[in-house]
Amino acid sequence: MSVVRQRVISGTLMAAGLIALMSLDGWLATIGSPRGRGGSAEVGAWLCHGAIITALVLAFALAAAREVLDLSTASGQRPARGVAYVFTAGLVVSPWIEANIGPGARDSSAMVVLWLVAAFLAAIGAQAWRRNTERAGDHVGATLLPVLYVGLLASYLVRLRVEIGGEAGVAILLYTVLVVKVNDIGAFFVGRALGRHKLIPWLSPKKTWEGFAGGIALTVIVAVGVGLMLVRSHDTGGITASRWMARLAGLGLVMGLCSVAGDLTASLLKRGANVKDSGRLIPGMGGVLDVLDSPLVAAPVAWLFWTRLLG
Repeated sequence: MSVVRQRVISGTLMAAGLIALMSLDGWLATIGSPRGRGGSAEVGAWLCHGAIITALVLAFALAAAREVLDLSTASGQRPARGVAYVFTAGLVVSPWIEANIGPGARDSSAMVVLWLVAAFLAAIGAQAWRRNTERAGDHVGATLLPVLYVGLLASYLVRLRVEIGGEAGVAILLYTVLVVKVNDIGAFFVGRALGRHKLIPWLSPKKTWEGFAGGIALTVIVAVGVGLMLVRSHDTGGITASRWMARLAGLGLVMGLCSVAGDLTASLLKRGANVKDSGRLIPGMGGVLDVLDSPLVAAPVAWLFWTRLLG
């Protein structure tokens, strides 16, 4: 079976599964129990306020963190895996916890700061426990890399869901993933058909300027087209259609650039470990990091746009 066919089959099955789970999360949001007094959620609301999407992001994040740790090990570092897993998971679930037990993730980043400080101290402590100072900085850095690269960035996918809330939060998250992956698809097929000029041959030999341009163009088109349908079904806050088009086009452009940056970041790590793919879990695509690399970098941008810049 050709690589392209494997990618199409794997991508289709994965997309169907993700849409089904996100739809279930959105349906649960419509029947969620009300919050109790003082802002705390009743037991049923924990499940209905983003639990499925949080669990989904957590599963992907932990799998990606494992691949990052494997790449670091292949490059000669000795990360403290337990520390990396614990604090990656903590960062991913913290927005959901804050949204369910406190005033909401929008109002507080204290848990994130505490987790990052604790992760740093734990990484230092794990290295000191080994009683070995040789390349200590490299090993500590390798421990913290998945925490920052995967855990922190993936937490913004959860933040999108719980801060916007309800079906709208699910729709915006699905839109974000769609826009980012469209860039990958456009760059892949345009690059194969028209690619002649290498983008960064020493880092990613198959990427071309033609594929880059095709991916960005398709991303902007989809960001505007799907985005307009999305905002028409919700309160637009008095923003005209033309202004929405301009904003969504700008968002699509930035998201496309983030998609490329995310892919090149993963390529840099893989090159350092002298491997082609981050793993072999997904036929035709490689590992989880090969799929998650673009959404990770784009997630904070999407969160900033939808929760902060539209006011």
